[in-house]
Amino acid sequence: MKQRAYITAVIFLLPAMLLFSVFNYYPFILSIFYSFTDWNAVSKAKYIGIHNYSAFFTDPRMIQGLKNTMKMAVFGVVIQNIVALALAVVLNQNLRTRAYLRTAFYFPVIISMVVTSVIWSQLLKYGGVLNSILTNLGLEQWVYDWLGTVKTAFPTIILLTQWQAIGFCAVIYLAGLQSIPKDIYEAASIEGAKGMTLFRTITLPMLMSTVTVVMFLTVVGALKLFDLPFILTNGGPGQASYTIYLATFNAAFHDSDYGYASAAGVILSVFIVGLTLIQLSITRSREVEL
Repeated sequence: MKQRAYITAVIFLLPAMLLFSVFNYYPFILSIFYSFTDWNAVSKAKYIGIHNYSAFFTDPRMIQGLKNTMKMAVFGVVIQNIVALALAVVLNQNLRTRAYLRTAFYFPVIISMVVTSVIWSQLLKYGGVLNSILTNLGLEQWVYDWLGTVKTAFPTIILLTQWQAIGFCAVIYLAGLQSIPKDIYEAASIEGAKGMTLFRTITLPMLMSTVTVVMFLTVVGALKLFDLPFILTNGGPGQASYTIYLATFNAAFHDSDYGYASAAGVILSVFIVGLTLIQLSITRSREVEL
């Protein structure tokens, strides 16, 4: 009976696994092959060894994209997680408007990133709504071309990603907070623990498994950021808001250098896996069993 159930499960899973392999594993394996070639998707691929990989580390677009992507990941791990956790703690309180606040903070998550980008581009352009409000308030010194100035373009994109991501992370933290047994808090309160002591000794250790999940999603999401800078600035002005995914996209579809773009994709995949494994090893070692 067990063998029959196992065979039945395999039969039902096989179509999904086949589709997943065709559209995920096969293209990735094929991209590894093309990463060693000079290929423009039209002519025959020409083998050039590791030239694409060596060119990656001397390409200013890729280097700038990698730097910006790492800034995004660090900002997400540090600031986004702290703010999301603080927000989840507040939303976990017995507030009269708790249901409304939870919905309001999560609402940006369900909006398409393309729609979000178009809306914010209208708000933040030089003649947009934000600058009009600042001008009417007599704050002309704060008027900027937020998406067209080197010193403001990428910080603005970082803040926009946080606007959408913090609510998502807060909901996950909220679920983690609600999974902690209340009798543990009651026992700690009897012992005299309260406030930050209670949070440091009870809440945070019990929440580490959730922290692991949120930090994983934050790191991977930051490293894969593409659509927001592509629509808002296309990496500009200059290379100020380039991300590694955007640089890879432009190498493929703007320069028609698919071999080089494949090499960049392989390097990025290895980088994501390595960074994720380091993050998981750090956070999992601090997890506490409920």
